[in-house]
Amino acid sequence: MDGLYSIGETARIMGISVQTLRNYSNLELLKPQYIDPNTGYRYYSFKQFHYIDRIKYLRNLGVSLSEIEDVFKSNDIHKLSYYLDKQKQRIEKEIKELMETKEDIQWYMNYFNYLDTHHLDNIPYIKHLEKRFVLSIPFEKGDTVETVETRLAILKTGPSMEKVHFLRQFGYIADFKDLLVKKFTRQEYFIYIKDTAGLEKEQYRELPAGEYLCFRAKICTEDWDVELLKKYFEHLEKYPPYIIANEHEDNLSEYHNCPYEVQILINEDL
Repeated sequence: MDGLYSIGETARIMGISVQTLRNYSNLELLKPQYIDPNTGYRYYSFKQFHYIDRIKYLRNLGVSLSEIEDVFKSNDIHKLSYYLDKQKQRIEKEIKELMETKEDIQWYMNYFNYLDTHHLDNIPYIKHLEKRFVLSIPFEKGDTVETVETRLAILKTGPSMEKVHFLRQFGYIADFKDLLVKKFTRQEYFIYIKDTAGLEKEQYRELPAGEYLCFRAKICTEDWDVELLKKYFEHLEKYPPYIIANEHEDNLSEYHNCPYEVQILINEDL
């Protein structure tokens, strides 16, 4: 037919499938210019190529078919701008979520590779740490490691924690003086959180930024040397109120015997 193109020719010229054109027709987004009453064959005009191309690029931008249909029916440029802005906001949200996922992946890579940075157990070193936040629960009379871990797991899944971004690193707040006599007295059990958004002040604990004296040891299951620590702190009039013990998994099957990095605040940032 003069000036008309079969559905197959149209699909080939426009770089889309025949089924896509049929879908556009069924959705009444773009009807064929002519349908042969005898054969049912569908034909499109050259003028319709412009509409097909517009649908294609709007679909490539992520605008839905129903939104495109609404724009075409209204013939309103402002409505098109509205839907494009809506799609832009969706993409910005997806980008933000992807960036957060990327940051989490990098965090876990750093976490599992962290033990490679310090190979000498029980040898103290000083490092600066930024402010951190944890969700913690106290050790109570009669508590065991299992009971506090269970309580923290229940707290994590509570309704007030739905939007909390947890970082999967656990640890303890423990008594400093007992550490100097090779006694690991747990006071709190915690998990790190990425930020405090959505939490009240009393729901989390802030670990201050500053310089920390650190050493690595399997403090839950093995002996460790405290002589260097004693020498460092023997002339201080005031001991640190607590220590931080960060768990570092060195395998994927058993964590109770894992190494910890003990962190003792020696100079808090002002």
